[in-house]
Amino acid sequence: MKNNFPADRQRGSVLLVALIFSLVIAISLASYISLGRTNMTLSNRAFYANAAINLAETGLEQAMWSINKAVDGDASAWTDWTVSGNNAWRNFSGFNYDANSTGNVRVYVQNHTLGLSPVIIARSSIMPFNSSAVEKWIMVRLSKRSHFANGLVAKNNLTFSGGNATVDSYDSRLGAYDAALGGGLFNKYDRGSAGSSSITVSSFSLSNSKIFGFAAIGTSDYSGLSVGPNGVVGTFGAAAGSIDTTRVTTDFTTNFPNVTAPTTVGYTIGSINGATTLPLGGDISAADGKFYYNVSGISLSGGAAKKLDIAPAADVVIRITAAAGSVGVKLTGNASINVLAGATLDMYLDCDVSIAGGGVANSNGPDSFYLRSTRAAGSAGSQDIKISGNGQLSAVVYAPNSDVTMNGGGSSGGIYGSVISDNITVTGGSEFHYDEALSAATSGNPFGIASWNELTSSTQRSTWETFVSF
Repeated sequence: MKNNFPADRQRGSVLLVALIFSLVIAISLASYISLGRTNMTLSNRAFYANAAINLAETGLEQAMWSINKAVDGDASAWTDWTVSGNNAWRNFSGFNYDANSTGNVRVYVQNHTLGLSPVIIARSSIMPFNSSAVEKWIMVRLSKRSHFANGLVAKNNLTFSGGNATVDSYDSRLGAYDAALGGGLFNKYDRGSAGSSSITVSSFSLSNSKIFGFAAIGTSDYSGLSVGPNGVVGTFGAAAGSIDTTRVTTDFTTNFPNVTAPTTVGYTIGSINGATTLPLGGDISAADGKFYYNVSGISLSGGAAKKLDIAPAADVVIRITAAAGSVGVKLTGNASINVLAGATLDMYLDCDVSIAGGGVANSNGPDSFYLRSTRAAGSAGSQDIKISGNGQLSAVVYAPNSDVTMNGGGSSGGIYGSVISDNITVTGGSEFHYDEALSAATSGNPFGIASWNELTSSTQRSTWETFVSF
C-alpha cells in the first residue's frame, strides 16, 4: 500500500498557512474598519461640535436682539421668554440636522431689565441619532456703546489745511478745559482723537496740523494717512514731523444710523431773531419733562444782548423746520446761544448751520447741547455746518450725512466736545478739544459685546449650570 502521509502533511501545511494569512487579513480588515468607524465618529463629533457652536451663537443673537429692542422701548422685546425679577430665559428647540439628529439651545439673560450690564449664557445641545449629546456653552458680557468714543470722526474725508490746527482732550467732569487741578496738573491731555473710516488713499489728510493723541484710518495700511513735514501725531512735546505709529489705528470702521426728530407735540413759535429765553413763560413741559418747540429758524446778529438762553435746569428740544439747503441757524457779531446751569438743549435740523459770533456756550459741558442732523443717508444735495471766526461751539455734533467745516477759531474760538460727520474740514488755527466724558455717553445706544468666552471646564460651567438646566 502507498504511503500518503507526506502529501497529507504538505496539504495540511498549506491549509495552515492559508488560515494564518486569512487571520492576518481578517485582523487587518477589522482594524481598518474599526479605525474607519473611529474616524467617522470623530468626524461626526467634530461636525456636531461646530454646529453646536453655531447654535449657541444663534441663541446669543436672539438674546441680544431682545435686549436692544428693549433699549428702543419695544414692549414686545421679551415676548415668549420666561421672566423673573431681573432675569429672563428661553429654550429654542426644533433644530434638525443630518442623520435624524436634533438640537436646542437654552439661553439665560442676567440683568435683562438693563439696570446693570447684561450677561448672557447660551447652552446648546445637539443629540446625534446614535451617540451622546454634544454641548457648547458660551458666556458673553455686554456693555453700552458710545457713538462719541472719539473726538473728530469722518465717515469719508477728514482734511486739515494749514499748520496751526490742533486736537487734544480734556474731561468736563473735572471742570473747564486747561483749568488747574492742583499739584501742577491741568485739565488738558494728549488723548485727543481723530479718524476717517474711508478706505481711500489719503482720506485723512493731516497736513502740518497736530494731533496730540490718536489717529484712526480705514485703510489696512498707512496709505489712508497723509502727513505734511511738520504734522504731528503723538504726545505733547513731540517734535514737528513725528508720527507715533503706536497711536495710529488701521482698519477703522464706523456705523452711524440716521436720526429722526422726536414727534412729541410741542409749541410752534416761528423764528428767533432777538433776545429769547426758553421755555417761554407759561409753557408746560411734555410728559417726559422736556419742552418741545418747532422753530422756523434762528438768526441772531449784533450785540451780546442778541442771544438765545436756555433757562437754568430746563430741558429743551428745538426742531428747526427751515428747508434743506437754507441756512436755518445763523449766529454773527456777538450773538450767542447759551445753555445755562443745569439746562440741556437738543436741536434737530436738516438745514445749513453757520455759527460765528459768540457761538454756543454751555455752563454744563458739551453734553448739554446736542446738535443732531436729520439728513438721511443718500439724500439729494448737501448740508453744511460751519463754525468760523471767533465762534465757539461747546456741543456734541451728530451729523453723519453732512459736511462740517471748522474755520479759524480766532482769539476765543474753538470746539469742545465731539463731532461726527460725513466729511470734516479743519482750517486755519482751529482748536478742537475732545471731551473724554463723552465716552460714557451711552443713553439710548445699543449694547455690544464686551467679552466672549466659551465655557469648557466643569468648574466654569458649574457656576451657571442651575440657570441653564430648565
